[in-house]
Amino acid sequence: MKRPEHHHTHWFVGVAAVLFVLAGVIAVCSAVRTHADEWGLTAPSAASASASKKAAPAATTDKPALAWTDFSTRRPLVYTALGDSLAVGYFAMAKDKGYVPELARTITAQQQVPVKVHNFSENGGSINTVAFPQLAAIYATKPDLVTIEFGTNESVYDDPPHSATPARFQKNLTRLIKDLQAHTDARIVLLTTWNQPRSATYDARVQTVAKHYGLRVANLEPIWADAQQNGALSTKGAASFLGYGDGFHPSDAGHALIAKTVYQQVKPLFTP
Repeated sequence: MKRPEHHHTHWFVGVAAVLFVLAGVIAVCSAVRTHADEWGLTAPSAASASASKKAAPAATTDKPALAWTDFSTRRPLVYTALGDSLAVGYFAMAKDKGYVPELARTITAQQQVPVKVHNFSENGGSINTVAFPQLAAIYATKPDLVTIEFGTNESVYDDPPHSATPARFQKNLTRLIKDLQAHTDARIVLLTTWNQPRSATYDARVQTVAKHYGLRVANLEPIWADAQQNGALSTKGAASFLGYGDGFHPSDAGHALIAKTVYQQVKPLFTP
């Protein structure tokens, strides 16, 4: 009777050994499946490879251009203006007659787009005295459109800290554009200077920077150069919302012409 028991004992031991080995194999296979990708033991399936190929463009494609047609009353176009007394509105008869609000109205009328305006401009201002000290606040507006109108005061060499040599002005303008592009998604339009002896020199610097960064430029020179015919300059002594005309700053007609000129550079931005 003991011999058969001994036989069964060996049988059970053998079965247990086999089960132990199988358990080990299963554990190893499970570990391999779990860490296969990590250990580089598998190749992606055709389906996953296809999915990866389709997903790749989303990760590498540049940020899509701003969809200007998506603006609405709930998401108005944010227009941030940077400049000197011209952008403030000297010497229009009323505050809403300056070129900045006039440009905003034109965009709304022509593109059926509501516009929210932030104006950081100051009388006598330059990039160094107006733009750089307010950069954080400018970024905070999250602008869609920025107009930059500087260089007129920089061209007056004996007026520090507003003045800047042509080379320094170009460096400041370059830095301003780089800062705006690094911290906002704004489209940027540059304006040339207004009616100064050195306007041509500074306007050339504006054009050089614009070409380098692929920006559009609103050329104001034809407006003030033809002021006798188009009435672009304010009349000396004429009342305005900020004081009296000086024969140098724009009149209502001048601001309207500036807004029209700037809009010609803004308009193409609405076409992808």
